Amino acid sequence: MMQANNNNDVNVNDNDNDNDTLADAHHSAIEHIENQIQSHENKNIITQPSLPSLYFVKADENSDSTFQCPTLCSELETNIYSYLTWGDYARMAPTHSRVANIMHDAAHQSSEHKWSLAQSLLHGENGLEENPALARNYLMELANVTVDLEKSPFNPNYEEMPEHVVVENDDEHEVADTDSSSSHATAAMRQLALCYLEGKGVETHTTTGLAWLQQAYRHGDLDAAYETATIYEHGTHGVTVDIYIAARWFLGAAEKGHVESMAEYAMCLELGCGVDVNDNEALDWYTKAAEKGHVTSNFSVAEMFESARGGVPQSDTEAVLWYFKAAKMGDEDSVKALRRLNDIARIVVPGW
Repeated sequence: MMQANNNNDVNVNDNDNDNDTLADAHHSAIEHIENQIQSHENKNIITQPSLPSLYFVKADENSDSTFQCPTLCSELETNIYSYLTWGDYARMAPTHSRVANIMHDAAHQSSEHKWSLAQSLLHGENGLEENPALARNYLMELANVTVDLEKSPFNPNYEEMPEHVVVENDDEHEVADTDSSSSHATAAMRQLALCYLEGKGVETHTTTGLAWLQQAYRHGDLDAAYETATIYEHGTHGVTVDIYIAARWFLGAAEKGHVESMAEYAMCLELGCGVDVNDNEALDWYTKAAEKGHVTSNFSVAEMFESARGGVPQSDTEAVLWYFKAAKMGDEDSVKALRRLNDIARIVVPGW
């Protein structure tokens, strides 16, 4: 998110955007999607493959006798194999018909294992070569829903999340990790969206990618709403810029507790992007985001007090306090503002 400046200069004419600006916006949108997926991967990618108990016990009387072994031997082998990587499993599969499906069987131990394998295939990690097409198959299994544009034509407009859906990544409270399959399902939907937007394992199809983001949102993923909004805001992936659609998606996620969306919707209100200019509401949303730790929103609240906007009286003292909060979180613009208001800061902020 870029910080708004006081002159409120906004250009919403997409025809005037140069190629570098569009490329930067495209990179920013993709980077956000990948960062959100990566944060999910970081918690689950370390999941090593494992096998069912007694996996190597003869399945039936007609099985190849060369794989018969006592139960103790079977349990020992199963435990040893739990230390191997997905690449080890892949290299083992062609060696004997009994283990031909070993990688597939290991992936189906849990949603964590299936997610781990999908990411390994997608990025060529854990001893595997990149295979986005196969990764997509596992992601489809995790998602457990489909996108059919013929039966359900795509509608870019915001729609409310079903009431029964449990909200994820709302930044307001810790969601209990009691149903990891649900978390992996929405992460898989977002990953499928990126596959279609970027052409990984499938032909690039922007509309299908956007439809997958909507599916993720319908299942409780607020990041998907934010990502949808940023795509329409910047016009990435060949999408026509539509600040009205973008603002509505930002609002939908903000109302459900998504902090970054709060800050973005506040900026929409401050600059009049997709909504009427309303400094009072902008300050309200900036404050909500700032109180939840959003760095640049602290800066924006400070600006409102310094310039007497948003229905608050002019107060350099209040401005300094908000600038100081942002500065402590590393915001350089706030540090510059404190230097500019040095006389006030020396009184208000101990040790400045």
